[in-house]
This record gives sequence, C-alpha cells and structure tokens, in this order.
Amino acid sequence: MLHDTLAFATLAFSSLLAIVNPLSAIPLYVSATAGLTPPRRAATVRLAVLTAIAILAVFGVLGTYILTFFGVTTYAFRIAGGIIFFGIGSDMLSARRQRGKATQSEVAEAEQQTDVAIIPLGMPTLAGPGAITTVITLSDRAATTTQYLSVYVAILAVMAISWIVLTIAPRIAARLGQTGLNVVTRIMGLLVMVIGVQFIIEGIRTVAIELLRH
Repeated sequence: MLHDTLAFATLAFSSLLAIVNPLSAIPLYVSATAGLTPPRRAATVRLAVLTAIAILAVFGVLGTYILTFFGVTTYAFRIAGGIIFFGIGSDMLSARRQRGKATQSEVAEAEQQTDVAIIPLGMPTLAGPGAITTVITLSDRAATTTQYLSVYVAILAVMAISWIVLTIAPRIAARLGQTGLNVVTRIMGLLVMVIGVQFIIEGIRTVAIELLRH
C-alpha cells in the first residue's frame, strides 16, 4: 500500500511538473514585468501562483463531476488526455510554443499592461489545459484518500517550484539563454510524451477489460 502511494505521488508530481514546465513561463514573465519594481514583481509572482493553485484545485475537486455532467467516461478522458499530452510533448520536444499556453496576442498585451499575474501568467501559462487535464486524470486515478490528497500536495509543490523559478527568472534567463531553455523544454517534452502514452495505454486497457467482462 505504501509503495503504491509513493509511486502514485511520484507520478503526480513528475507529470504535473513536466506539463507546467515553469521555465517556459520565464520569457513571458521577464518581458511583461521589465518595467516593474522588485516589490511589484514579487506581488505579480505570488498572485500568478495563487491563481494557478486555485484553478487546479477547483478542477481537481469538480473535474469528475464535470465529466459525469457531460456524460464523458473517465476512460475516454484518460485516452483524450493522453493524446493531448502527446501533442503538447511533441511541441515541447520541438521547442515550439505549447498549444494552450499564452498566445502571441496575449503575450503582446501582457507586455503593455501593468498586471499580468492572473491572465496570461496564472492562466493559461501555469494552469493551462494540459495542467488541468493532468489534475483531473490523476484525481480520477487515485484509489485511496492518501493518493487523492497527494495530487494536491503535488499541485502545491509544483507551484512552489514555479514561484522560485519566476522569482529568479531574470538570472535564469541570463544564465541559460534561449538555447538552454530550449534544451530543458525538450527534455520535459519527452517526459510528457511518455506520460501521455502511459495514460492512453491505461485507458485502452480499462476499456478492453470492461468489454471482455460484458
């Protein structure tokens, strides 16, 4: 039981960290907050992280009910989520802008406005469709209360890392450069694709078992 819980918690943390990929938010954050004072930058990071936590937590609690309301089976959602993961991972592997992240128009608008914490930094940059899909899928897979709670621990842990990364974003950007950021993004992309394939396999296996039972 303990082994299963630790394995699930590790999966929850690693998959959410890979799909959020805080490093991908650095270019937007640096450019959008270039003219702000250090206290205002710190406040922007805090609000963005809190916004992302709130969004992911709400979908973690209500995600299964939303699927039930629309008549979508959790098995279908796992398969669809896996396909989404594979597509996002493919974009990351090519170092292209991820689908569901901030668009070019949102980035341009963010560079002109003074408060970018909620949109587009909090959502969809940190809490985008991929992260939301991850949380819903993990919440559905949780077999025990401890595993279910580990999803929220993973959310808090990933957002804590995101807060640290964005806080020191200017130094990271200067040290790694765009090439370094692309290398890390590609590594994360490969992990996201593998997780997506795993979700697809599990969804298809569950459907196959149900069909054999009937």
